[in-house]
Amino acid sequence: MIYLDNAATTWPKPPSVPQAVSRAMARYGANPGRSGHKMASATAAQVYGCREKAAQLFRCQPEQVVFTLNCTHAINTALAGLIRRGDHVLISDLEHNSVARAVHQLYLDGICSYTIVPTFENDEETVASFYRALRP
Repeated sequence: MIYLDNAATTWPKPPSVPQAVSRAMARYGANPGRSGHKMASATAAQVYGCREKAAQLFRCQPEQVVFTLNCTHAINTALAGLIRRGDHVLISDLEHNSVARAVHQLYLDGICSYTIVPTFENDEETVASFYRALRP
């Protein structure tokens, strides 16, 4: 997974950002998948164009690019799709709350167990820590 949500930590925004958002709100204010009118078609084309650009950047097919509401939603969707009943999940002691809380909720729901693995300044120690936490 590639994390692209830098909005929470970047301020001030370059002037081009609010300008682009304002332009998009004026031109593409329709639901891209619900109607055939001119603005909806233009919105759909714009969304697909963004999908194609992202696919090119990440060297994948446009159909493999998924847009979500936000990072928390994306993480929850990914974890729900990857973690199966009976799995044991390893997360680091540095995990972001959006991951740690989602994994903990899956634990509370009886889906998985998990271990919070300690990390160290030395990468080899961290890898060894994860290795020790692995289960067959």
